[in-house]
Amino acid sequence: MSLYLDVFVILLSLVLLILGSEWLVQGAVTIAKYKKVSDLIIASTIIAFGIGLPTIAVNVALILLNSNGSDVVVGNGLGTNLVNIGLGLGVPALLVPLYTKYQVFEKEIPIFLVMSGLLTSFVLDGILSEGEGLVIFALYILTLIIIYQYSLREKVQKEDYSQIDLDTSTVSKTPTKDVNLRKGAILVIIGMTLLAGSSLLLALRIPVFSKDFGISEYVVGLTIIGIGTSIPMIITSIKSAIKGYTDIILGNVFGGTIANIGLGIGIPAMISPLYFSTESLKDIEIFNVLVVIVIFAILIKIKLFGDNKILSRVSGGIIVIYYLVYLFFKIVS
Repeated sequence: MSLYLDVFVILLSLVLLILGSEWLVQGAVTIAKYKKVSDLIIASTIIAFGIGLPTIAVNVALILLNSNGSDVVVGNGLGTNLVNIGLGLGVPALLVPLYTKYQVFEKEIPIFLVMSGLLTSFVLDGILSEGEGLVIFALYILTLIIIYQYSLREKVQKEDYSQIDLDTSTVSKTPTKDVNLRKGAILVIIGMTLLAGSSLLLALRIPVFSKDFGISEYVVGLTIIGIGTSIPMIITSIKSAIKGYTDIILGNVFGGTIANIGLGIGIPAMISPLYFSTESLKDIEIFNVLVVIVIFAILIKIKLFGDNKILSRVSGGIIVIYYLVYLFFKIVS
């Protein structure tokens, strides 16, 4: 009976976590629109941040309440990054060929490579200290400033605005366009409450779940929690692909992964040092190989065909298979 209860509580917490994060974002988007903030700025800041909220909230709660929180934080951070690229990017590429503008190579991808490389270099000694966490967090803040300034200077064409989708809903059905200012404020309050409550519940329940199922807390964070907190990213990318908004998928995925490193890993490390085991260091290597595959596929496509086509269905299939094979061996081992 305890095993069923463990599964139920974990799944319920993940659903409430996702609902809370998207309601909070929907309320924030509504308030921002009433304050006359442009759709482009909202999409590149509030919504981009909101997609990573589940990971950030859970990791902060874990580092504060769980004695082995470092293991789950590291697992969740790496698991989310792997899912973002492996499924959040790979699945949409399987559905439709992904196109984007060259601006993505001037912003999200270079910044992501810097953040990822910095994190890798910091943890080679097996620990991410408070000072190193502060550096990663500060770099993310600088990234927001750069992206914001870039958005102000960039000339946005009409077809670009047509792909700015402010309906952030994933598992819920609450469109932002039908929410007034008062309801927006209520959504923010409810969202924050659900986000905090579900994060605390997960932080307290994960050790019990890990013990009952005989799975290390690191692997729980890498798989169940990592995948669960990445659901908003996956669904947002798939929705964008189905709607034909292929120009924004690559930026969203890399932007969300940047936020996950800067906030989901950087903030917990500022609170308490994060320890990286030999297993987690190998998983970082696997993640970096996946990134190389994606970048290689992008560059080859542009070099061979000279257009803005980023990822074909073949490339998407390779990315998804790479991740699923990794996940399979991680679970069976």
